[in-house]
Amino acid sequence: MPNSLVLAFERGYNALPGVIAQDITSWGEMKQVYRQLKKPEVKEKFSAVILDTIDVAADFCKRYVCAQNDIESLGELGYGQGWTKFKDEFNEVFRGLTQLGYAVFFIGHNKEERLGEGDDAKIRIRPALSNSTQVVVAGLADIYGYAHQKYANEKSVLTVRCSDGSISCGSRFKYLPDEIVPMSYDNLIEKLSEAIDKEAAEHDNEFVTDDKMEAVKVTNYDFDALVNEFNELVGQMMNKNSSYYAPRITEIVEKYLGKNGKVAEANRKQAEFIFLINQDIKETLLKDE
Repeated sequence: MPNSLVLAFERGYNALPGVIAQDITSWGEMKQVYRQLKKPEVKEKFSAVILDTIDVAADFCKRYVCAQNDIESLGELGYGQGWTKFKDEFNEVFRGLTQLGYAVFFIGHNKEERLGEGDDAKIRIRPALSNSTQVVVAGLADIYGYAHQKYANEKSVLTVRCSDGSISCGSRFKYLPDEIVPMSYDNLIEKLSEAIDKEAAEHDNEFVTDDKMEAVKVTNYDFDALVNEFNELVGQMMNKNSSYYAPRITEIVEKYLGKNGKVAEANRKQAEFIFLINQDIKETLLKDE
Protein backbone atom coordinates (compact mmCIF):
# COMPACT_ATOMS: atom_id res chain seq x y z
CA MET A 1 0.00 0.00 0.00
CA PRO A 2 1.51 3.36 -0.99
CA ASN A 3 2.35 5.96 1.67
CA SER A 4 1.72 3.46 4.43
CA LEU A 5 2.82 3.35 8.05
CA VAL A 6 3.18 -0.03 9.76
CA LEU A 7 2.16 -0.01 13.41
CA ALA A 8 4.24 -2.93 14.61
CA PHE A 9 2.62 -4.55 17.62
CA GLU A 10 4.87 -7.49 16.70
CA ARG A 11 8.37 -7.18 15.25
CA GLY A 12 7.81 -8.79 11.85
CA TYR A 13 9.07 -6.14 9.44
CA ASN A 14 12.85 -6.56 9.69
CA ALA A 15 13.08 -8.55 6.45
CA LEU A 16 10.95 -6.11 4.46
CA PRO A 17 12.86 -3.42 2.55
CA GLY A 18 11.74 0.19 2.67
CA VAL A 19 9.18 -0.21 5.42
CA ILE A 20 8.30 2.77 7.59
CA ALA A 21 7.35 1.23 10.91
CA GLN A 22 6.50 2.41 14.39
CA ASP A 23 6.78 -0.10 17.23
CA ILE A 24 3.81 -0.11 19.61
CA THR A 25 4.24 -1.66 23.05
CA SER A 26 1.01 -0.59 24.78
CA TRP A 27 -2.44 0.81 24.01
CA GLY A 28 -1.35 4.11 25.49
CA GLU A 29 1.33 4.32 22.80
CA MET A 30 -1.33 3.50 20.19
CA LYS A 31 -3.37 6.47 21.42
CA GLN A 32 -0.30 8.67 21.24
CA VAL A 33 0.34 7.61 17.63
CA TYR A 34 -3.35 8.24 16.89
CA ARG A 35 -2.88 11.74 18.27
CA GLN A 36 0.11 12.26 15.95
CA LEU A 37 -1.77 10.91 12.94
CA LYS A 38 -4.32 13.70 13.35
CA LYS A 39 -1.70 16.35 12.55
CA PRO A 40 -1.89 17.84 9.03
CA GLU A 41 1.84 17.37 8.38
CA VAL A 42 1.55 13.66 9.22
CA LYS A 43 -1.59 13.23 7.11
CA GLU A 44 0.34 14.64 4.16
CA LYS A 45 2.95 11.90 4.51
CA PHE A 46 0.75 8.84 5.11
CA SER A 47 -2.50 7.68 3.55
CA ALA A 48 -2.64 4.14 4.97
CA VAL A 49 -2.09 2.56 8.40
CA ILE A 50 -1.26 -1.14 8.70
CA LEU A 51 -1.62 -3.00 12.00
CA ASP A 52 0.62 -5.99 12.51
CA THR A 53 -0.92 -7.79 14.30
CA ILE A 54 -4.51 -7.17 15.32
CA ASP A 55 -4.19 -10.06 17.80
CA VAL A 56 -1.70 -8.14 19.95
CA ALA A 57 -3.40 -4.76 19.41
CA ALA A 58 -6.69 -6.16 20.74
CA ASP A 59 -4.88 -7.68 23.73
CA PHE A 60 -3.27 -4.31 24.53
CA CYS A 61 -6.67 -2.63 24.29
CA LYS A 62 -8.21 -5.14 26.71
CA ARG A 63 -5.37 -4.64 29.20
CA TYR A 64 -5.84 -0.88 28.93
CA VAL A 65 -9.57 -1.12 29.70
CA CYS A 66 -8.88 -3.48 32.61
CA ALA A 67 -6.24 -1.16 34.07
CA GLN A 68 -8.52 1.82 33.56
CA ASN A 69 -11.21 0.11 35.63
CA ASP A 70 -8.80 -1.59 38.09
CA ILE A 71 -9.94 -5.10 37.17
CA GLU A 72 -8.20 -8.27 36.00
CA SER A 73 -10.64 -9.29 33.24
CA LEU A 74 -13.39 -7.60 31.23
CA GLY A 75 -16.00 -9.93 32.71
CA GLU A 76 -15.57 -8.35 36.13
CA LEU A 77 -17.52 -5.28 35.00
CA GLY A 78 -20.70 -7.28 34.65
CA TYR A 79 -22.48 -8.94 31.76
CA GLY A 80 -21.38 -7.36 28.48
CA GLN A 81 -20.17 -4.12 30.08
CA GLY A 82 -16.46 -4.91 29.80
CA TRP A 83 -16.77 -5.88 26.14
CA THR A 84 -18.77 -2.74 25.44
CA LYS A 85 -15.98 -0.61 26.91
CA PHE A 86 -13.42 -2.56 24.88
CA LYS A 87 -15.45 -2.08 21.69
CA ASP A 88 -15.90 1.63 22.34
CA GLU A 89 -12.18 2.14 23.04
CA PHE A 90 -11.12 0.10 20.01
CA ASN A 91 -13.57 1.79 17.66
CA GLU A 92 -12.69 5.26 18.87
CA VAL A 93 -9.15 4.84 17.52
CA PHE A 94 -9.75 2.89 14.33
CA ARG A 95 -13.02 4.44 13.21
CA GLY A 96 -11.32 7.72 14.01
CA LEU A 97 -8.47 6.89 11.64
CA THR A 98 -10.89 6.11 8.81
CA GLN A 99 -12.73 9.38 9.46
CA LEU A 100 -9.40 11.16 9.14
CA GLY A 101 -9.10 9.66 5.65
CA TYR A 102 -6.65 6.83 6.32
CA ALA A 103 -7.06 3.38 4.83
CA VAL A 104 -6.71 0.90 7.71
CA PHE A 105 -5.38 -2.60 7.10
CA PHE A 106 -5.45 -5.24 9.84
CA ILE A 107 -3.11 -8.24 9.75
CA GLY A 108 -3.79 -11.16 12.07
CA HIS A 109 -2.92 -14.78 12.67
CA ASN A 110 -5.31 -17.59 11.76
CA LYS A 111 -6.25 -20.88 13.37
CA GLU A 112 -8.27 -23.96 12.51
CA GLU A 113 -11.62 -24.42 14.23
CA ARG A 114 -13.33 -27.80 14.44
CA LEU A 115 -17.07 -27.68 13.74
CA GLY A 116 -18.90 -30.57 15.31
CA GLU A 117 -17.70 -33.96 16.57
CA GLY A 118 -16.54 -37.23 15.03
CA ASP A 119 -15.03 -38.05 11.64
CA ASP A 120 -17.56 -35.93 9.79
CA ALA A 121 -16.64 -32.75 11.66
CA LYS A 122 -15.63 -29.91 9.33
CA ILE A 123 -12.61 -27.68 9.79
CA ARG A 124 -12.95 -23.93 9.34
CA ILE A 125 -10.10 -21.44 9.09
CA ARG A 126 -10.76 -18.33 11.13
CA PRO A 127 -8.87 -15.48 12.83
CA ALA A 128 -6.99 -16.42 15.99
CA LEU A 129 -9.15 -14.03 18.03
CA SER A 130 -11.85 -14.63 20.61
CA ASN A 131 -15.36 -14.62 19.14
CA SER A 132 -16.16 -11.29 20.79
CA THR A 133 -13.00 -9.63 19.50
CA GLN A 134 -13.56 -11.04 16.02
CA VAL A 135 -17.03 -9.47 15.93
CA VAL A 136 -15.57 -6.06 16.83
CA VAL A 137 -12.79 -6.22 14.22
CA ALA A 138 -14.94 -7.73 11.45
CA GLY A 139 -17.49 -4.98 12.03
CA LEU A 140 -14.87 -2.42 11.00
CA ALA A 141 -13.82 -4.21 7.82
CA ASP A 142 -15.10 -3.65 4.28
CA ILE A 143 -13.03 -6.61 3.03
CA TYR A 144 -12.27 -9.52 5.33
CA GLY A 145 -10.01 -12.09 3.69
CA TYR A 146 -7.68 -15.03 4.20
CA ALA A 147 -4.20 -14.78 2.67
CA HIS A 148 -2.67 -18.16 1.85
CA GLN A 149 -0.87 -20.33 -0.67
CA LYS A 150 -3.39 -22.30 -2.71
CA TYR A 151 -2.05 -22.99 -6.17
CA ALA A 152 1.40 -24.50 -6.67
CA ASN A 153 2.34 -22.15 -9.48
CA GLU A 154 0.76 -19.01 -8.10
CA LYS A 155 1.74 -16.46 -5.52
CA SER A 156 -0.36 -15.88 -2.44
CA VAL A 157 -4.15 -15.86 -2.81
CA LEU A 158 -6.60 -13.62 -0.95
CA THR A 159 -9.89 -15.45 -0.41
CA VAL A 160 -12.73 -13.04 0.35
CA ARG A 161 -15.70 -15.38 -0.08
CA CYS A 162 -16.05 -19.09 0.58
CA SER A 163 -19.27 -20.84 -0.40
CA ASP A 164 -18.73 -23.97 1.69
CA GLY A 165 -17.99 -22.06 4.89
CA SER A 166 -14.53 -23.61 5.39
CA ILE A 167 -12.93 -20.15 5.56
CA SER A 168 -14.22 -17.27 7.67
CA CYS A 169 -14.20 -14.26 5.32
CA GLY A 170 -16.44 -11.75 3.58
CA SER A 171 -16.80 -8.49 1.64
CA ARG A 172 -19.22 -5.59 1.47
CA PHE A 173 -18.65 -5.38 -2.30
CA LYS A 174 -21.16 -7.49 -4.21
CA TYR A 175 -19.06 -8.04 -7.34
CA LEU A 176 -15.62 -8.52 -5.79
CA PRO A 177 -14.32 -11.94 -6.93
CA ASP A 178 -14.20 -14.78 -4.40
CA GLU A 179 -10.41 -14.85 -4.78
CA ILE A 180 -7.78 -12.23 -5.63
CA VAL A 181 -5.15 -14.20 -7.59
CA PRO A 182 -2.34 -13.45 -7.21
CA MET A 183 -2.71 -11.38 -4.06
CA SER A 184 -1.20 -7.92 -4.40
CA TYR A 185 -2.25 -4.39 -3.55
CA ASP A 186 -2.50 -3.39 -7.22
CA ASN A 187 -4.52 -6.46 -8.12
CA LEU A 188 -6.89 -5.92 -5.20
CA ILE A 189 -7.44 -2.27 -6.18
CA GLU A 190 -8.09 -3.27 -9.81
CA LYS A 191 -10.69 -5.90 -8.84
CA LEU A 192 -12.25 -3.56 -6.29
CA SER A 193 -12.60 -0.78 -8.87
CA GLU A 194 -14.26 -3.21 -11.28
CA ALA A 195 -16.66 -4.35 -8.55
CA ILE A 196 -17.62 -0.78 -7.68
CA ASP A 197 -18.20 0.08 -11.35
CA LYS A 198 -20.45 -2.97 -11.82
CA GLU A 199 -22.53 -2.09 -8.78
CA ALA A 200 -22.79 1.54 -9.86
CA ALA A 201 -24.00 0.47 -13.32
CA GLU A 202 -26.60 -1.73 -11.67
CA HIS A 203 -27.98 1.32 -9.86
CA ASP A 204 -27.87 3.69 -12.84
CA ASN A 205 -24.59 5.13 -11.75
CA GLU A 206 -27.11 6.87 -9.11
CA PHE A 207 4.35 3.80 -1.61
CA VAL A 208 7.64 2.36 -0.71
CA THR A 209 10.61 4.34 0.71
CA ASP A 210 14.05 3.63 2.06
CA ASP A 211 13.29 5.48 5.29
CA LYS A 212 12.71 3.55 8.44
CA MET A 213 11.73 4.82 11.84
CA GLU A 214 13.84 3.81 14.79
CA ALA A 215 12.27 1.13 16.93
CA VAL A 216 10.87 2.49 20.16
CA LYS A 217 11.58 0.98 23.54
CA VAL A 218 8.88 -0.05 25.97
CA THR A 219 7.80 3.11 27.79
CA ASN A 220 8.33 3.13 31.54
CA TYR A 221 6.09 5.70 33.18
CA ASP A 222 7.34 7.45 36.32
CA PHE A 223 4.18 7.49 38.41
CA ASP A 224 5.38 10.02 41.00
CA ALA A 225 6.78 12.40 38.37
CA LEU A 226 3.54 12.20 36.37
CA VAL A 227 1.38 12.92 39.42
CA ASN A 228 3.60 15.91 40.25
CA GLU A 229 3.29 17.13 36.67
CA PHE A 230 -0.50 16.73 36.84
CA ASN A 231 -0.65 18.81 40.03
CA GLU A 232 1.51 21.53 38.44
CA LEU A 233 -0.66 21.62 35.30
CA VAL A 234 -3.86 21.78 37.36
CA GLY A 235 -2.34 24.60 39.41
CA GLN A 236 -1.63 26.55 36.22
CA MET A 237 -5.19 26.06 35.03
CA MET A 238 -6.80 27.00 38.30
CA ASN A 239 -4.66 30.11 38.63
CA LYS A 240 -5.68 31.21 35.15
CA ASN A 241 -9.43 30.62 35.50
CA SER A 242 -10.70 28.12 38.05
CA SER A 243 -14.39 28.25 37.07
CA TYR A 244 -13.53 27.68 33.40
CA TYR A 245 -10.96 24.92 33.82
CA ALA A 246 -12.33 22.93 36.78
CA PRO A 247 -15.04 21.10 34.75
CA ARG A 248 -12.58 20.52 31.90
CA ILE A 249 -10.08 18.92 34.27
CA THR A 250 -12.82 16.66 35.65
CA GLU A 251 -13.89 15.68 32.12
CA ILE A 252 -10.31 14.75 31.11
CA VAL A 253 -9.64 12.77 34.29
CA GLU A 254 -12.92 10.82 34.04
CA LYS A 255 -12.19 10.05 30.39
CA TYR A 256 -9.28 7.87 31.51
CA LEU A 257 -10.05 6.94 35.13
CA GLY A 258 -13.81 6.51 34.89
CA LYS A 259 -16.66 8.41 36.49
CA ASN A 260 -15.61 10.04 39.76
CA GLY A 261 -12.03 8.92 39.12
CA LYS A 262 -9.32 10.97 40.79
CA VAL A 263 -5.61 11.16 40.08
CA ALA A 264 -4.99 11.33 43.84
CA GLU A 265 -6.61 7.88 44.16
CA ALA A 266 -4.86 6.30 41.15
CA ASN A 267 -2.45 3.40 41.65
CA ARG A 268 0.92 2.82 40.04
CA LYS A 269 -0.57 0.43 37.46
CA GLN A 270 -2.49 3.42 36.12
CA ALA A 271 0.60 5.58 35.46
CA GLU A 272 -0.06 5.32 31.71
CA PHE A 273 -3.45 6.99 32.22
CA ILE A 274 -1.88 9.84 34.19
CA PHE A 275 0.48 10.37 31.28
CA LEU A 276 -2.46 10.56 28.83
CA ILE A 277 -4.37 12.88 31.17
CA ASN A 278 -1.38 15.22 31.26
CA GLN A 279 -1.15 15.16 27.46
CA ASP A 280 -4.81 16.14 27.14
CA ILE A 281 -4.42 18.92 29.69
CA LYS A 282 -1.39 20.29 27.81
CA GLU A 283 -3.39 20.26 24.57
CA THR A 284 -6.24 22.11 26.29
CA LEU A 285 -3.86 24.76 27.58
CA LEU A 286 -2.24 25.09 24.15
CA LYS A 287 -5.60 25.56 22.41
CA ASP A 288 -6.57 28.29 24.88
CA GLU A 289 -3.36 30.32 24.42
